[in-house]
Amino acid sequence: MSIKGKKITLICGASQTVLTFRKKFIERLIGLNCKVSLIVFDDKFINYFREIGVEVFVVGSDNRSLNPIEALKLKKSYKKIIKMISPDIVFTFMLKPNIFGSISAKEAGVKKIYSMVEGAGDVFANRGFKWSVIRFIICFFYKIAFKNCNKVFFLNNDDKQEFVSRKILKEDQCYNVFGIGVDLDKFCFTKISNDAHFLMVARMLKTKGVLEYCKCAREVKKKYPNAVFEYLGDEGTVKLSEIREFISDGSIIYHGFNENVLPYLQKTAVFCLPSYYREGMPMSIMEAQSVGRVVITTNNVGCRDTVIDGYNGFLVEVKDYRSLIEKCIWCIENFEKVVEMGVNARCFAEKNFDSNKINDEIISILER
Repeated sequence: MSIKGKKITLICGASQTVLTFRKKFIERLIGLNCKVSLIVFDDKFINYFREIGVEVFVVGSDNRSLNPIEALKLKKSYKKIIKMISPDIVFTFMLKPNIFGSISAKEAGVKKIYSMVEGAGDVFANRGFKWSVIRFIICFFYKIAFKNCNKVFFLNNDDKQEFVSRKILKEDQCYNVFGIGVDLDKFCFTKISNDAHFLMVARMLKTKGVLEYCKCAREVKKKYPNAVFEYLGDEGTVKLSEIREFISDGSIIYHGFNENVLPYLQKTAVFCLPSYYREGMPMSIMEAQSVGRVVITTNNVGCRDTVIDGYNGFLVEVKDYRSLIEKCIWCIENFEKVVEMGVNARCFAEKNFDSNKINDEIISILER
């Protein structure tokens, strides 16, 4: 079945994530003369989509809230909107839309329903009694919701296997895509020119490895004082006060939050993401490799899928800033090899991260 001219509703979380991660996909659907509608939690970043003819509906919610009364209200809102739109296809993203959007779409009579799990996140990563109860509840609702889905897309194999092993899904319901893709024309290749220049881009979360990066920077600069370690990211579970000492002694250069990361990628040699968060497929790594930057990241869910160790970067163990130090020093001392690995990174990105190819792949599944 061709999706040309079909009515397609995307149910997403925060509007900013739609602008950041769904824009190219939505534009591709519009190019196929699809009538696209969008259901989001807020209206902060929706003007662009309305300007290009996307009908937008706002349901006030928060993807992280666990309030059951709010969840029921959200489901009721989804069902009402979906019935009004009467779409041919519903495609959901993020935890709440995946669960309540899929259930609502089935109840509203939609025949083709798809979901994307962009990372299992805190629910499957955290331990302790509280999280085991939350995980049991979420898995229960996932099983109900995903029974309605024609396909569920995953961004890495670890998450897919997690859902299959917990009997949330059958293997033949799953489909892996290599992340959501990058605009390779925008994030075009530039040759590495600055040695001993490192960059991390991530929200200031402990699980992103922010403190490990700062400690690594301090130790590397003891041996190579001219090394530069830049960091972009706004406050999260880690506050600015907690990394102030690393800024004050010159270990890192902190730039705060900046949506335009491209200029920073272009002047760096090596991108670091020492994450022990349960990633889906880190956009920051995909963008870095698209520009042709060597990546040092962890042998962790989502991260490990982006690097062939020694080819386009290095994998280090989680929470092990000593191994991060070792790889950073290796990069400083082997600049010619780093330049070569940067070319490899771009080749890897062209093969795996091209948003046009990934969008076409997703659309081919929607047309089956």
